Amino acid sequence: MHHKLIFIFVIIGLAVSASFAQESRKLTVIHQAISTPDFGYLPTLVGRSKGMFAQEGIDLKLLVVSVRVALPALLAKEVHFATAGSSLPASLRGSPVKAVYFSYKTSTFQLVVRPEITNAQNLKGKTISISTPGSSNDIASRLMLKKLGLEPGRDVNLLPSGDSQARVLGMESGAIAGSAVNPDVAAFLATKGYRIIMNSADVYPVPFSGMSTHDELLRDNPDLVKRWLRAHVRAMIQIRKNPEDAAQVAAKELKINPDIALGATKLLLPAISAEDPGGFSEK
Repeated sequence: MHHKLIFIFVIIGLAVSASFAQESRKLTVIHQAISTPDFGYLPTLVGRSKGMFAQEGIDLKLLVVSVRVALPALLAKEVHFATAGSSLPASLRGSPVKAVYFSYKTSTFQLVVRPEITNAQNLKGKTISISTPGSSNDIASRLMLKKLGLEPGRDVNLLPSGDSQARVLGMESGAIAGSAVNPDVAAFLATKGYRIIMNSADVYPVPFSGMSTHDELLRDNPDLVKRWLRAHVRAMIQIRKNPEDAAQVAAKELKINPDIALGATKLLLPAISAEDPGGFSEK
């Protein structure tokens, strides 16, 4: 009897293993292009870490590519999803791509200034760094300065400085008085005594951190797009429900201090829609 039970358990174990192996083989590989691994893609990171994409039958592969490369890759159907920033203008010009998802209902830049800057008026005559002219970072920076009663180019100089690392170095050297940065960078700088004086959500309420896909994928495989979207929405709900757990995922995935990850996650929570997470897309 004892040997029969062992045999039965072995058979069941093999059957379960075979079932799991079969399910694994059914996963569809999806390539998603992101510009840089950061908090802009927190729902993607949480969804992948928590197995939400796998539960939707998706093996999600994240590819870090520049914005200039992302659109041609999407048009060539070398990736399934790519950042919406570059594809939206192309869509308006007639390219077969559409934005289908946005992580946040508003922009999420934090205007951070050096410790000695105690109020907005202290910025007069000083320099604020931006990423590149015409970028969302540039637009948000100008709008925030105007809201603070400062005229960009007259009261405050704007200096294109590239990525956030270069802008942080500029602030640390004292050459730059402040910059509009992402929540993770803002949370890091706050631990060094820098001040967050404004959130771009107050002046630049546009859908943010979006993803686009090719018209052919929407037409030929709408179910796949829905499953990809569903995993993201579930991740967003999870972030709102348990920001501490989401911060742990971010700390591990982005290799940053857990306290900084938690601070950044809390800065992002108001930007995640409770009524329509991932919104600005058709139901």
